[in-house]
Amino acid sequence: MTRKLFLLITILFILICLITFPLFSGCKATGLTLEEASDGSGEVSTIEEIRPISPEEVNEIIKNGEDYLILDVRSKEEYDPGHLEGAMLFPVSELEDRLDELPVDKPIIVYCKSGGRSRTAANILVENGLTQVYDMGGINSWTAEGYPVIVEE
Repeated sequence: MTRKLFLLITILFILICLITFPLFSGCKATGLTLEEASDGSGEVSTIEEIRPISPEEVNEIIKNGEDYLILDVRSKEEYDPGHLEGAMLFPVSELEDRLDELPVDKPIIVYCKSGGRSRTAANILVENGLTQVYDMGGINSWTAEGYPVIVEE
């Protein structure tokens, strides 16, 4: 009887952990690619979650001139020596105060140096009602794959 009770308690504990972990993890990432988030018409569906996006996908978006807003959420001192083409500087520390500058109907890609601040920024955007939010992580992964950066003079 004791063994059965222990097994039942263990199973219940695991189930509770699996159910509550997404509620407290702080990130609502789904693991969807752009194609999976699409409804087939080429339009990205409006799911109120953060979607990861690879540097390769972002490079294609930039090359094709697709209508995305790219936010660099690092500091100006980090931005000037190298950033993605077309990226707007929105330091994560200023993001909540500047939300009114962002379009609500355009997909937004966020990135930082290594991924921590971009995750924070993506959460801020979703918590404030933006629905097409992509997190590329860090520019470190971008440059590691050999993609170009723009240097401010």
